[in-house]
Amino acid sequence: MSHNGLGELLAKWRDNWKTWRIIFFVVLGVLLVLNVPFVTHHPHFGLDKYPGFFAGFGLVVGLGMVIVMKKIIQPFIARKEDYYGD
Repeated sequence: MSHNGLGELLAKWRDNWKTWRIIFFVVLGVLLVLNVPFVTHHPHFGLDKYPGFFAGFGLVVGLGMVIVMKKIIQPFIARKEDYYGD
Protein backbone atom coordinates (compact mmCIF):
# COMPACT_ATOMS: atom_id res chain seq x y z
CA MET A 1 0.00 0.00 0.00
CA SER A 2 1.40 3.35 -0.98
CA HIS A 3 1.87 6.29 1.36
CA ASN A 4 -1.22 8.01 -0.04
CA GLY A 5 -3.40 4.86 0.05
CA LEU A 6 -5.79 6.16 2.69
CA GLY A 7 -6.33 9.40 0.80
CA GLU A 8 -7.10 7.49 -2.38
CA LEU A 9 -9.51 5.22 -0.51
CA LEU A 10 -11.34 8.17 1.05
CA ALA A 11 -11.51 9.91 -2.34
CA LYS A 12 -13.14 6.82 -3.85
CA TRP A 13 -15.66 6.72 -0.99
CA ARG A 14 -16.39 10.42 -1.47
CA ASP A 15 -16.99 9.89 -5.18
CA ASN A 16 -19.48 7.10 -4.37
CA TRP A 17 -21.50 9.11 -1.83
CA LYS A 18 -24.84 8.07 -3.31
CA THR A 19 -24.03 4.41 -2.79
CA TRP A 20 -22.92 5.06 0.79
CA ARG A 21 -26.11 7.01 1.49
CA ILE A 22 -28.23 4.12 0.22
CA ILE A 23 -26.23 1.65 2.33
CA PHE A 24 -26.66 3.88 5.37
CA PHE A 25 -30.44 4.10 5.02
CA VAL A 26 -30.75 0.38 4.32
CA VAL A 27 -28.79 -0.38 7.51
CA LEU A 28 -31.03 2.02 9.46
CA GLY A 29 -34.12 0.32 8.07
CA VAL A 30 -32.81 -3.14 8.91
CA LEU A 31 -32.01 -2.04 12.47
CA LEU A 32 -35.51 -0.61 12.82
CA VAL A 33 -37.06 -3.88 11.62
CA LEU A 34 -34.81 -5.92 13.93
CA ASN A 35 -35.95 -3.79 16.87
CA VAL A 36 -39.65 -4.59 16.26
CA PRO A 37 -39.72 -7.97 18.10
CA PHE A 38 -38.31 -6.42 21.28
CA VAL A 39 -41.31 -5.21 23.23
CA THR A 40 -40.91 -3.34 26.48
CA HIS A 41 -42.49 -5.42 29.24
CA HIS A 42 -43.33 -2.47 31.46
CA PRO A 43 -43.89 0.65 29.36
CA HIS A 44 -43.61 3.90 31.28
CA PHE A 45 -45.22 6.15 28.68
CA GLY A 46 -48.03 5.69 26.18
CA LEU A 47 -46.03 5.21 22.99
CA ASP A 48 -43.17 3.07 24.26
CA LYS A 49 -45.41 0.00 24.36
CA TYR A 50 -45.24 -0.22 20.54
CA PRO A 51 -42.50 -2.33 18.94
CA GLY A 52 -39.71 -0.30 17.34
CA PHE A 53 -40.67 2.89 19.14
CA PHE A 54 -37.22 3.61 20.56
CA ALA A 55 -35.48 2.99 17.23
CA GLY A 56 -37.87 5.33 15.43
CA PHE A 57 -37.71 7.88 18.22
CA GLY A 58 -33.91 7.87 18.12
CA LEU A 59 -33.91 8.31 14.35
CA VAL A 60 -36.39 11.20 14.44
CA VAL A 61 -34.65 12.99 17.31
CA GLY A 62 -31.21 12.49 15.74
CA LEU A 63 -32.34 13.90 12.41
CA GLY A 64 -34.08 16.75 14.23
CA MET A 65 -30.89 17.66 16.07
CA VAL A 66 -28.93 17.71 12.81
CA ILE A 67 -31.51 19.97 11.16
CA VAL A 68 -31.64 22.35 14.14
CA MET A 69 -27.85 22.55 14.27
CA LYS A 70 -27.49 23.14 10.54
CA LYS A 71 -30.31 25.66 10.06
CA ILE A 72 -30.49 27.52 13.37
CA ILE A 73 -27.24 27.20 15.35
CA GLN A 74 -24.65 27.22 12.56
CA PRO A 75 -25.48 30.74 11.29
CA PHE A 76 -24.78 32.11 14.78
CA ILE A 77 -21.42 30.39 15.26
CA ALA A 78 -20.09 30.39 11.66
CA ARG A 79 -17.24 32.75 10.81
CA LYS A 80 -16.00 34.03 7.47
CA GLU A 81 -13.11 32.21 5.89
CA ASP A 82 -10.66 35.05 6.62
CA TYR A 83 -11.86 35.62 10.20
CA TYR A 84 -8.44 34.88 11.72
CA GLY A 85 -6.53 36.85 9.12
CA ASP A 86 -3.88 35.54 6.79
